[in-house]
Amino acid sequence: MNIAIIGGGIGGLTAGIALQKAGFAPRIFERAPEFGEVGAGISMSPNATLGLESLGFADFLNGHANEPLEQRLYHGETGELLQAIDRRDCRDTYKAAYCQLHRADLLNMLIDGFGRENCAMVKSLTAIESGDDGVTLTFEDGTSERVDVAIAADGLRSVVRDSLFDNEPPEFSGHVAWRALVPAEKLSALSVDRFNINHLGTGRNIVSYPVRGTQLVNIVALTKADEWAEESWNAKAEKSELAQHYEGWADYVQDLLEAIPGDELYRWGLFVRKPLDTWISGRTALLGDAAHPMLPYMGQGASCAIEDGVILGRAFTAANTPDEALKIYRDTRIERASLLQRESNLGGERLQAINPDAFRDTPIKNEDSLGIFAYDPVTVPLVV
Repeated sequence: MNIAIIGGGIGGLTAGIALQKAGFAPRIFERAPEFGEVGAGISMSPNATLGLESLGFADFLNGHANEPLEQRLYHGETGELLQAIDRRDCRDTYKAAYCQLHRADLLNMLIDGFGRENCAMVKSLTAIESGDDGVTLTFEDGTSERVDVAIAADGLRSVVRDSLFDNEPPEFSGHVAWRALVPAEKLSALSVDRFNINHLGTGRNIVSYPVRGTQLVNIVALTKADEWAEESWNAKAEKSELAQHYEGWADYVQDLLEAIPGDELYRWGLFVRKPLDTWISGRTALLGDAAHPMLPYMGQGASCAIEDGVILGRAFTAANTPDEALKIYRDTRIERASLLQRESNLGGERLQAINPDAFRDTPIKNEDSLGIFAYDPVTVPLVV
């Protein structure tokens, strides 16, 4: 079976590897001239770790990922510790680790696992025709491909979604994310302890955690804005601009902001799209952000895409026809992904609208209480 995957990000690569494990030989078509990722950290909860381990990456994760002992919530202005969510028993409770690592390390792991030779680079999709007997892909360079099945993992601004499912453009959510990587030697010892540290305030928060052992500290700041005027969703930003949002905050936060290298701060607008009723059109299916883009407040965007990829591989193993496989994939995934999308998009308002003082004694609605971590894409029953 000739299977094409549009997009070589985390979701597309995971799907490709899962399909290889199922006995297929998919090809990835990636519009960029080479694989790359703006320097950043990434968190993966046990539901994603289970999926990656099933594809053969347990040793890599054990050697390259940090496992936080706690997720700590601090008052943004006073620096007071409000809550500590224990993650020491994550492996016992969920059968897999909560991982934090450099996003480029994760991407390179997946590229090597899939095989660079199976990727066609600088292949930007411009048109797609999807029917009951196959899919025709047309690319910007004038070439075309006829395949049996197409998996669209081409992100929030998916050409495939716009062509076959929903051409309403993404909407700015009112939320802006800022990210940077800081050399650990510029910061205090607390920054490289095995904690996920989150300082909270009304309308904004800022998270830090170590990656690559204790070499780097990943910083993600989340603020609000009335509009997004940048042409790019991702742009270089000035430290002074970010610092204005956290004026008067705790010393730890000020140290984070001061340590950011002058040209290494990125800002990107967070956009949303409406949930879809179906992810299948003819022999084409959506996956990852193309199907269910979500805000980062539950840290589930990449994890959900990994779940998608693992389930897709299982669906093709279980099915007798490609149409049956796509149906199994959609029916098994759409309810779960819609939950993650809904709760993630609500998470911004839930986290940022509350007075941080309220976190002292009140358990927060989080991944544990929602059952998010307990999902295992390797063993969850397929909807056949």
